[in-house]
Amino acid sequence: MNFEQQSMWNRLQGKPGNYYTEAAEPEREAFRQFLKGLLLDGRVLVEFAKADGSIRAMNCTLNSTFGAVFKDPASSSVVTETVDKPKKVNNEVCAVWDIDQAAWRSFRWDRVKKIEFNIG
Repeated sequence: MNFEQQSMWNRLQGKPGNYYTEAAEPEREAFRQFLKGLLLDGRVLVEFAKADGSIRAMNCTLNSTFGAVFKDPASSSVVTETVDKPKKVNNEVCAVWDIDQAAWRSFRWDRVKKIEFNIG
C-alpha cells in the first residue's frame, strides 16, 4: 500500500492524521509560516513520509550560509539575498536546500511527521 492509499485507509478506519491534515486552513498557514521562518534562520531536521510510504529525515534550510544556492531564473547569476522568487506557488509542497545532499529537495506539508531545531 502506498502513502496515499494508507492515508485513505486510516481515514476510513477513523484513525487521525497528523497535525497538518487535522488543522483548519488558518492553522495550516501558521504552521507553514512558522516552519519557513525556522528554515530561513538555520538548519532544521524534517522527518516526513515519502510518496512510497517510507520515512525520510532531511537536514534542510532556506539559509544561504549553509550552502544553499539560489539562482535568478532570468539569468545564470547566483542570488543570495532571498529565496522568494516569482514562481508558480504550490501550497502543498515546500522546497528546501538539503544540507547533506547539497541539492534542492521538497516535501509535502501533509506528510511531515516531525521537526527538530535548535534555538540560539
